[in-house]
Amino acid sequence: MRAFRFGVVFTGAADRRGFTELARGLEGDGFSSLLVADHYVNPMACTPMITAAAMVTTTLRVGSYVYGNDFRHPALLAKEAATIDVLSEGRFELGIGAGWLRDEYVQAGVAFDEPGVRVGRFEESVGIIRRLLDGEQVEHQGEHYRLHKLAGEPLPVQRRIPLLIGAGARRMVSLAGREADIVGFVPPALRAGGLDVSAFSEDAFAQRIGWLDEAVAAGRRADGGPERSVLMFASGEAPAADDDLGWMDGRTAATSPYALVGSVDAMCDTLQERRERWGVTYIVCWEEDIDLLRPVVARLA
Repeated sequence: MRAFRFGVVFTGAADRRGFTELARGLEGDGFSSLLVADHYVNPMACTPMITAAAMVTTTLRVGSYVYGNDFRHPALLAKEAATIDVLSEGRFELGIGAGWLRDEYVQAGVAFDEPGVRVGRFEESVGIIRRLLDGEQVEHQGEHYRLHKLAGEPLPVQRRIPLLIGAGARRMVSLAGREADIVGFVPPALRAGGLDVSAFSEDAFAQRIGWLDEAVAAGRRADGGPERSVLMFASGEAPAADDDLGWMDGRTAATSPYALVGSVDAMCDTLQERRERWGVTYIVCWEEDIDLLRPVVARLA
C-alpha cells in the first residue's frame, strides 16, 4: 500500500513574489507537488508556471494537471517535459488528458472532435511521448501524427518521468491502467463538452476502480498498476444536504470520492478508508483549499 501524498492544482494568476511564496510554503508544509492546470481560459500559461515553481524549490515536485493533448504536438510536449525535468533536477510529473472543455476549444479556434477521435489521438500521442522521453529516434506514421527520425532530447534526469493520465471514461481509465504511472480520476467528459456531474457518486467511482483493476490485471504489470489520485472538487465543513458546492450539492459531497468534508479527524478517517477500499493515496486539491488541507497533510503525508 502506497503512502499518502498531497498536491495542489494552481489555476489562477500570481506575480513572482506571490507564486514564489506559494511554492515554498507548500514545500515547507509537506505537500508533495504543485501542479498547474492547462487551459486557454486560465489567466496564465502552464509550462512557465511549472518552471518557475521548480526554480524556487528543492524538494517539491512540479507538474501539469493536465496538459490538453490537442493544444500541443507530442514532440513539443515531450521536449518541454524533458527540459523541465532537467531544470528541476528530476522533480517533474507529466499530466496529460484528452481535453473536455469545449468552450476553450471554440474560443481558441481548435476543433473539438468527437470523443473517439480525441481519445484516439491521445493514445497515439502517449506512445510518441514515451518513446521520445526514452531518448529514441522516432519514426512514426500514424493516423494523427507523423515523425521522421526525430531524436528525443534532452534526456530527462528521471529514468522515467511519471506520467499522469487524467481519466474518467472507460477507454481512458483502461489506457491509464496499461500506460500511466499515476491515474488522475476525474468525472468523464460529456460528448458535447464539460464534465458528467452524475459521475461524482460513490457507485460511479467504484465502477472506474473496477475498470482500472481489469486493465492492470490484463497487462500483468509488475508494479501493481498506477498510483491512484483524485481531485477534490468540494472540501470543507460538513455541508447541509441542499447546499450548493459548485460542482455538487451537499448530499452528494457527503459520500463522493471527489469531496473531502467534515472535521480534520473526519477527513483523515475518510482518506484512510478510501485508501483501504480503493487504493487512493494521491490527494489533489485546488489552491483555495490549501489552508483546509494543511492539518490533514501534517497528519498523513
